[in-house]
Amino acid sequence: MKVASGGMATVYVGVLRGPLGFQQLVALKRPHEHLLEDPGFREALVREAQIAARIHHANVVDVRDVDLAGASIQLVMDYVEGASLGQLMAAAGRAGRRLSPGVVVRIGAEACAGLAAAHALTDDEGRPLGLVHRDVSPQNILVGLDGVSKITDFGVAKAEDDSRAPTTVGTLKGKVGYMAPEYIRGERPDARVDVFAMGVVVWEALVGRRLFKGANEGQALDRALREEAPLLSTVVPDLGDALDAVVGRALEKDPAARYQSADAFGAALEEAARRAGCFASAAEVSRVVRETVGDTLAERRKEVRARLSELGLPAVRASSASIPEARVAQNEAAVADAATHALPAPETAATPAKGTRRVMAVGVAAVGVTVALGAGVFLFGRANHEETEAAGTTASASAPAPAPAPAPASASAPAPAPASASAPASASASAPASASAPAPASAPASAPAPASASARPKPPTTATTKPKSRLPPNPYAK
Repeated sequence: MKVASGGMATVYVGVLRGPLGFQQLVALKRPHEHLLEDPGFREALVREAQIAARIHHANVVDVRDVDLAGASIQLVMDYVEGASLGQLMAAAGRAGRRLSPGVVVRIGAEACAGLAAAHALTDDEGRPLGLVHRDVSPQNILVGLDGVSKITDFGVAKAEDDSRAPTTVGTLKGKVGYMAPEYIRGERPDARVDVFAMGVVVWEALVGRRLFKGANEGQALDRALREEAPLLSTVVPDLGDALDAVVGRALEKDPAARYQSADAFGAALEEAARRAGCFASAAEVSRVVRETVGDTLAERRKEVRARLSELGLPAVRASSASIPEARVAQNEAAVADAATHALPAPETAATPAKGTRRVMAVGVAAVGVTVALGAGVFLFGRANHEETEAAGTTASASAPAPAPAPAPASASAPAPAPASASAPASASASAPASASAPAPASAPASAPAPASASARPKPPTTATTKPKSRLPPNPYAK
């Protein structure tokens, strides 16, 4: 499903599928077919993917992959469910109003953070690449339903030592009206070019109209070169002068007088807005996005679900899923509360201890039963042995013939041993934690007296074999 289209490419919503039923919505950037015939353009698209894939920041749209299908090529990127800053500004203009200063400053500060991450990019050896976006504009700042803003479209980005860049000498890359004066003059661009462009973006979003607009591109370039940007307070008096100095410095014609980094501009912008009490929260930005393009996004989700249903695939939500408006403040309060209160211990943490105590109790009971059975067998065998000896003595007194020799003690002595030896075996089989029970240790101390093998009954199998545990397998024993 098509999301947006520009002069060089069209963006669609796609589904990334993986093993075990994994699915995720992604954005697919496909260049126009006639541009793919240009080898330089294909190289520029691959360079965009390589550059953006190396920037890992919350305020930069990630590029996941480059997909080749025959002669076609497309970029697989994170799908931001929301709208561009340009779309928000246009919707507000159609409604006869402007975006609130707090929302504009929040979006601008986060976009500056994303640019700073791009400017700080290094190569594999840690050397700065000197990356410049060169196409900062309201269309390339995406604002999600979660209230987070991200920089996207590094298609014309350029590194200082990029000898493979297809840009022709003297050719300007980017949108007219957001170009810094030194870049228009043909000087080597650096991070301050992007700072100037962000200054133009913030000025336009606060005022609600274009800054350097002309009847044609040449007139727009001339205005950017020669005209000074009016102070915000003179164009929109109800804004006050809190942001005049900050935005005015970002729009300085001389790059040396400008903020030297996007980080510095973003920090100054946020500080001035906080002092004036007009710095919006992410929840406020989210609410503006919902009110502005909420219906459009709902229709898009409906269409995506229908397409997935046609393909026999389950529905999937975007990574920046919609947060119910009533719960936004609750979520922020929960985060603040979690910072000052200890979280309760999870209930599952007590499960292993309870199971262990239960196994220990059953094990101790098994030891007691085993010892009792062994003692019973031993006493029964001893009584039988005494009766046998008395009968043998009477028989030898009345008959001169020698009585048969009694069986050696070694043949019958081990008989009671299994009963006592089985106690530790039972304990180890059913309760590994019951080693502290003293009962099994006392059983071997009562060594049996010699007994006749023929007169002794066979010991019960329950005392000599390992009892079968009726407990379910312990998942924590491994």
